[in-house]
Amino acid sequence: MGQAGPLHWRVGRGWLVLVGGGGLDETADIVRAAVEAMADESPAVVMPAASATPEEGRRNGERIIAQIESLGGPAGYVAPVFSPADATDPKNARRLMNAGLVYLGEGQARRLIETLADTPTLDALGTAHQAGAVIVAEGQAASALGVWCKNVGDEELVRGWGWLPDAIVCPSFGDAAAPVLRAAIKAHPECLGLGIPTGVALALGPQDQVQTLGARGTQVTVILGPRFRPGS
Repeated sequence: MGQAGPLHWRVGRGWLVLVGGGGLDETADIVRAAVEAMADESPAVVMPAASATPEEGRRNGERIIAQIESLGGPAGYVAPVFSPADATDPKNARRLMNAGLVYLGEGQARRLIETLADTPTLDALGTAHQAGAVIVAEGQAASALGVWCKNVGDEELVRGWGWLPDAIVCPSFGDAAAPVLRAAIKAHPECLGLGIPTGVALALGPQDQVQTLGARGTQVTVILGPRFRPGS
């Protein structure tokens, strides 16, 4: 398990890059840094399982692949994972296991979590990260890596993958999202909150490295639950 202060994360040989969201122009520097962190020239794979529709997922995935290639990354493709049946397809699991970078596209956290739950594709994602693949998760996909997440349109929190076992990740963080994250920490005082603004990413490395990428002068907000406060 990687650690920096109170923050823990699932450690592999590759980096975890949690992106707060944003358009291609806003995330270009983040994607460039992710490409530079790749261990080899293995393919880049976009998995748009969080997308509202397969058509939207393919379209956005192709744009991300084009961006990765334009920034010096290897050739890549979109893994067609849009349903639990897709996630049990051995071909899709192999696609992820052979990837040097996996990009989890924006969408809805619940859709991503339910699509990949207890499937070979989710196992392959973890195996790829362990072997050295960079995992980039954007927006609501980033929130799925926490232990709990607030899915768009849901009143209750959804249980995430727990790759950050103590954290609730809040993408697109700003004044409007701050009360939502504070309420989530109040409901789960054993957790800390990570507020990641649009155009910003939190990068977690294999040797306890922590970096903030993207918009200059913009930081990730950390909200500590009572468990982490002295005297609590």
